[in-house]
Amino acid sequence: MDDRIRRLNEERFARTAEAFAKSAAVGNLVEIESLVRLAEPAPTDLLLDVACGAGRLLKTFAPLVRVAIGTDVTMEMLRLARQAGPGGAGRFFLVRAEGARLPFRDETFTLVATTLAIHHFGDPRQVLGEMARVCRPGGKIAVGDIVGVSDEAKRARQNEIERLRDPAHVAVYSPAGLEALLTSCGFTVTGREGGTQVRELGEWCRVAATPPDVAVLVRERLLRTIPGDQAGMQPTLIGDELRFHHHWLNLVATRR
Repeated sequence: MDDRIRRLNEERFARTAEAFAKSAAVGNLVEIESLVRLAEPAPTDLLLDVACGAGRLLKTFAPLVRVAIGTDVTMEMLRLARQAGPGGAGRFFLVRAEGARLPFRDETFTLVATTLAIHHFGDPRQVLGEMARVCRPGGKIAVGDIVGVSDEAKRARQNEIERLRDPAHVAVYSPAGLEALLTSCGFTVTGREGGTQVRELGEWCRVAATPPDVAVLVRERLLRTIPGDQAGMQPTLIGDELRFHHHWLNLVATRR
């Protein structure tokens, strides 16, 4: 992650940690349950959660593995993850670190994960390369994130809208693009599952502390995409409430 993007993310999530932890995206239990099914965590696993945020994945996975470690660049997120604290068995640790420079030895972990984070990485290939480095051969990587549609022009419009709402956003990939990213970093994809979550514009902007005048622009941009679904986000107006769709994808792969 380049320094500018890292600073943007750290500043953004330091300001919005509480709101993010309570957001609809973090509360999407269907996505986490899907990742558990795909990753099949075992009691002997050593888990690393990169960009762990407020600890939603750690809270679910830690009781299922031997040791769970979460990393994040934002101290406020780590504080919330500590407060959330996973229940059940399993040891649980938190480390301040960025994904592009993981402070662990080669081949330390048997399961390495990251969720809702790829679209915030300035150089996701570098982060995934670090995740590959610390993963044992034959170990698993679990990645979950929002994705855009395969149409490049529509996905570009989505990314423009996403960056307007949150300057810390870098880019969403298409499902095929996210899978290709994993394979290019030395992983073989063994499982995939996706879905759709309906989001409400007001809540979405509040989570990112989008300034009110900018939120008005985001709304206008989304409304303009309704004819032909030009951003692949399927916006709809219900009274004055503007809703849209976020598509998500979970991938599990093994390190070659």
